[in-house]
Amino acid sequence: MWMYLLLAAGLFMGWSLGTNDAANAFGTAVATRVVKYRTAIIIIAIMVMFGAVLMGHQNINKLASIATNNEVSASAEQVDAAIAAGTLNTLKLKSALKAAIIFACAGLTVFIMSYLKFPVSANQSVTGAVIGWGLCYADYSNAEIRGQNLAEILEFMSTWLINPLGAALISFVLVFLVKKFIEKWLTSMKYYDIIIKIGYIIAGGFSAYSIGQNSSASVTAFYYDATGKGANLIYGNEGFFTGARIAAIIGGLAIAVGVLTFSKRVMMTVGSSIAEISQVDGFVVIIASALTVVLMGNLMAIPVSTSQSVVGAVIGAGLVSGVKKVHFGVLKNVAIAWVSSPTVAGLLAWIVGICTKGYFGA
Repeated sequence: MWMYLLLAAGLFMGWSLGTNDAANAFGTAVATRVVKYRTAIIIIAIMVMFGAVLMGHQNINKLASIATNNEVSASAEQVDAAIAAGTLNTLKLKSALKAAIIFACAGLTVFIMSYLKFPVSANQSVTGAVIGWGLCYADYSNAEIRGQNLAEILEFMSTWLINPLGAALISFVLVFLVKKFIEKWLTSMKYYDIIIKIGYIIAGGFSAYSIGQNSSASVTAFYYDATGKGANLIYGNEGFFTGARIAAIIGGLAIAVGVLTFSKRVMMTVGSSIAEISQVDGFVVIIASALTVVLMGNLMAIPVSTSQSVVGAVIGAGLVSGVKKVHFGVLKNVAIAWVSSPTVAGLLAWIVGICTKGYFGA
């Protein structure tokens, strides 16, 4: 049973993700003082759990695939061989340890970036750590393995560019239309303050739901055994509470705790430091960001970065009012963090992989 303590690394990853991604749901609402910070984090925590319970399990398979191809999780062939040799418990222990190492490297990276107020991507950090481990253990000299892994890695990395650019475009179009046809009429309404607050709460709740749906798998996916043969800590495919759903729920809980405890720093960076936007613009930013996450997740079947989508959406909104409204100095630091987070996580995982080859094998 002590092996389940290795889930702590995944829970730390979820906590770190919650401290960072909370900004994506209500950063603009809190920064423009439409919604109080305490109200925002309570709504986020609740809606993240709804997203994790209802839809979070759908992103498990893609993460499990890249983990298997980079020697983090056991393949079906390795599981069958371990069952035949009577070493399934050893395989389970090694799989859990490797998952803990990946999440510890990624979680530490996200925590450091969050402390420095950079809205980085937990999904990027996890992917970077997996790739770093794979560079140490996967057989890249084999053309078939190399081709499969590189194609999968490029697919994940492509979302890092398409996602923020798509969010910026959607946000720019929506904000332009709102400013031209709706904003003046809306702000002149007698009950504008109440309407905009309700709008922010609904939009923020939807965004938080998308975080639970999109990111909960990133917290515990590598503890899930897709083969169903008991080769990892969480498995089973029967009933409503399948192993994949249980993994997503545990991830959602960890994210919710992160939201409730340490999310204010990044929330204010996203909400006010990147671009000067109005209250109405901020509402549209949340909608644009959430729409991008849902669209990208459905099109690519990959957990995309909610941090990148919200930053892209804020930039798109700021550009409607002119280039001078965008603080490119802050944006440069955010971009550096986006590149640094998977690189640092990958380097940490690679170093740990080198140091543990005697145990996990060459």
